[in-house]
Amino acid sequence: MKTIAFSILFMLTSITACTQEKKDNSPDVLLKKKTINSVPFLTKQNDFIYVDKTNLKAVTNQKFRTASLLTPTGFAIVENDKNEYAAIDENGKIVLDFSASEINLNVINGLTFYKRDLEYVKKMPIWKWEWNILGGGIQKEKNYHNIEIGVVETKQILLHKDIPYLDDSYYLNFIPVDKNHIFWNGTLYEIKKNRLNKIEHNVTELLENKRFIKASNAGFSLYELNHKKPIHSGLEGIETLSMQFEKETIVLNEINKERYTPEVPKLLLDSETNAVYPFPQYEKVFPKEITKATAKQIDFIRKTTLVYSITNSPYFLLGVFNYDHAIWAFDWLYIDTKGTVVDTIDTYNFKVMDQVGNLVWPDRKMILPNRYMDKNWKFGKINSYEGMGDLYIIPIEDEKQFRTKGLWNRHEHIWEIKPEYHEISVLDTENQIYALQKEQDGLYALYDNKNKQNIGSKAYQSINSDGLVTVKLNAEQTIYYYIDICSGKEYKEN
Repeated sequence: MKTIAFSILFMLTSITACTQEKKDNSPDVLLKKKTINSVPFLTKQNDFIYVDKTNLKAVTNQKFRTASLLTPTGFAIVENDKNEYAAIDENGKIVLDFSASEINLNVINGLTFYKRDLEYVKKMPIWKWEWNILGGGIQKEKNYHNIEIGVVETKQILLHKDIPYLDDSYYLNFIPVDKNHIFWNGTLYEIKKNRLNKIEHNVTELLENKRFIKASNAGFSLYELNHKKPIHSGLEGIETLSMQFEKETIVLNEINKERYTPEVPKLLLDSETNAVYPFPQYEKVFPKEITKATAKQIDFIRKTTLVYSITNSPYFLLGVFNYDHAIWAFDWLYIDTKGTVVDTIDTYNFKVMDQVGNLVWPDRKMILPNRYMDKNWKFGKINSYEGMGDLYIIPIEDEKQFRTKGLWNRHEHIWEIKPEYHEISVLDTENQIYALQKEQDGLYALYDNKNKQNIGSKAYQSINSDGLVTVKLNAEQTIYYYIDICSGKEYKEN
C-alpha cells in the first residue's frame, strides 16, 4: 500500500537557516475550519470506507484501496483498485477525477491547494538525443513530470506544466502573509472570493511583518505589502563587515560564507548610507562602532565568521566556529544596535538551524547546562520544532557508548521524558503527543507528555502525525490504518 502524504511547509537555506517561533502578539491567520466527523476505516476485506468517528457507522457506501484523512476544509485523497487517485469531499463527491496522477493537498488560509503529478516517458526530438560515447546505444527518451497545481474549491489552476524529471521544483509550499494574502513560487497573491490574484511578481524572499525582497540588476529592494515604494532600494550583497573600536578599524572578511550562493546575500549594504542589514529579516542596522567591549571580547570579534540579526530584539549574533574535535560547534557573543558587546542575552524565540535542520543556536550549553548533565555524556544533534517552545529532543551517548534520546525542558531544567528511548517522534506539538521507541527496531507507543501517561495499550511499527500506523501481522504481511493519536482509538474492523 502506498502512503498518501500531505505537503508540509519546511524551508531551509544553504548551510544555516533561522527560524522563529510565533509571537503572542503576531496577527493570527484565520482558517475556515469545518467540523470533520468522518475518518477512513479499514474493513476486514482490507478496503477503506469513511465512517463517523464517534459511532463508527458508515457515512457513504464507497470503498477505496487507500484513503486519507479529510483536511480541515473537508477533502481527502483516495485510491481505487486501478491504482488511480482522486480527491473527494466529505460527502464522497469526487472533486478531482480519478487518474494515474498522484495527488497532494495542503490547506492554507482556509483554501485547499492541490498538486497532481504524473510521471511519464517522453520521446525526444533528434537534436535532444543523448549519445553514449562509450557505447550502449542512444537515449531517445527522457522521464518527465506533468504537474498541475491549483485550488480545489474554485478549480483555479495556478500552474500546469511538463518538466524533466530532475527539474521538478514545484511544491505546495504556500505561505500565509495574512488572512487575505499568500506567497507562493515567487509571487504574492491576494485572496478574493476564494480565488488568487497576483499582486507582486518576482519576489525573491518573503520576510516577517508583511515585508519582502525583490532582486534586479540594480541590486535588492525591500518592500512592505500594500506599499508601492520600497523601504530600501539599491541594496548590495557583501561578505565583509567593518567596525570602529577606539582607534582601530576591525575588518571581518568573508562573513557568512556558504557552499552555495544564496538568492539573497546574508548581508545587504545600503551604499548611500553604508548601513548594513543582516539576515534573516534585514530589519535593523548593524552598528558601525563598538562602544563597549572587553579585550577578550574584541579578540573574539576579530575571528567572527557568522553574523545574524536576532529578530524582535536589539541584538545581533556573532559566531566563531570551534574546530576542536571534542566540541565542533560555534562559540557566541552578542552586540546590540548601540555597539555594546555582551556574553549572554535573555531568551528569545529565535533558532538557528544547519542545512539539514539540526539546531545550532541556542546550543547545548544554553539548553542543557553542564550542572544538569552526567560528566561522561556526549551529545548528538539537538532537535526542536515549531510549537515546541522550550522543549528539546537531545541525543545522548554514555560512557558505554550506549545512545538514547530524551525530551528536555530548558525553562524548568527537567527531563520531561527521560533519556531512556532509542527514538522520540513528535506527533502533535500543541497537545504534546509523542511516539516513543524503547529499543532499536522496536515498536512505537503513544505518549501524552502533558498528562505524563501512555495513550492506549498498543504499539506500532510506525506512527505518523496524522494517525496513520503500520502493524506487521507476520513476516510477509503489514497493514496500514488510522488511529486517533490523542486517545489511541483505532479505526479498523476487529
